[in-house]
Amino acid sequence: MGRLITGALALGGPVAYGVVAGQLAHGSFAALGALAIGHLVDPRGRVLLVDDRGQVSRVRQGSRLVGGGAAGLVVTGAAVGGVWLGGRGFGGGAGVVLLAAIAAVIGGFNRWLADATARFITFLVLATGLAGAGVWEVGRWFTLGVLWALLLTLAVQPVVHVPGPAPTYRQLWRRWKGNLTRLEGWRYAIILVPPLAIAMAIGGWWHHERAYWIALAVVIVVRRRGDSLLRATQRCLGTCAGVLIGAALILWVPPSWAIVAVVTVLAGLRPLLKERNYAAYATIMTPLVVLLLDLGRTPDLSTVGYRLIDTVLGCLLAIIPTLVLRRRDVA
Repeated sequence: MGRLITGALALGGPVAYGVVAGQLAHGSFAALGALAIGHLVDPRGRVLLVDDRGQVSRVRQGSRLVGGGAAGLVVTGAAVGGVWLGGRGFGGGAGVVLLAAIAAVIGGFNRWLADATARFITFLVLATGLAGAGVWEVGRWFTLGVLWALLLTLAVQPVVHVPGPAPTYRQLWRRWKGNLTRLEGWRYAIILVPPLAIAMAIGGWWHHERAYWIALAVVIVVRRRGDSLLRATQRCLGTCAGVLIGAALILWVPPSWAIVAVVTVLAGLRPLLKERNYAAYATIMTPLVVLLLDLGRTPDLSTVGYRLIDTVLGCLLAIIPTLVLRRRDVA
């Protein structure tokens, strides 16, 4: 129950503030920040922090939020970088691809970095769609959303200590360097960077306002672990279904209180579905992102059509490397 409450309040609170204060954009940015930091809670509802050796652990409430603060810096940096690079044509797209490639390789160092860099890549691409906003405006409200989510997590979620041996930095470094001499150390970059580069190139050539959804679909479908064709297909179907649901909600033009209620319910369901049904989780996450990105705006039917086309195209691009590597592994 704690997870549901935290998820609902983390996103519903900023949106409610945006409605009351008449600052829907600020509420949207803060809610996206809260959404980005959701990985600090594990499937059992315990707070995940990082210890002094860089390993994910579950610690007492009085300990410093080293992991939380670091994760907040990572996702806020992604948002600021995405806003700055968005709208800069092929140069900005190349910058996004380069940062994603570096993050994909660095993330193989340990579990915490794997998760943090995956969030970084996702929100880097997502924030390119906020290019019309001010860089520091997005960064400021994104940070407030991160802090809001952290405070809720500490207040609502049970926090326990689970002791256990953790590898040293030297051991992690040796393993990471060893992996870089094999395909396994580059697998995530191999299946992510080519389709992401093609997606950014198409977006830069097309010049459509929502073309960043091609790249966003790629980073949603491609995962460091779980590159099976079945999981990738589930994410594709869930993402496309979510786009349609989000479009229906936006085109309906609901009153402000209804938007707050829908965001709160979807955010509350998110952690429950993530561990039970990934396709359903993607179906919930996508309309949630659509609502937050379009908060205060009413796109027309043509924009919704473009977004669906972009999503399908991004999903197809994302599946191709998975198919290629799958055939190689079988052979």
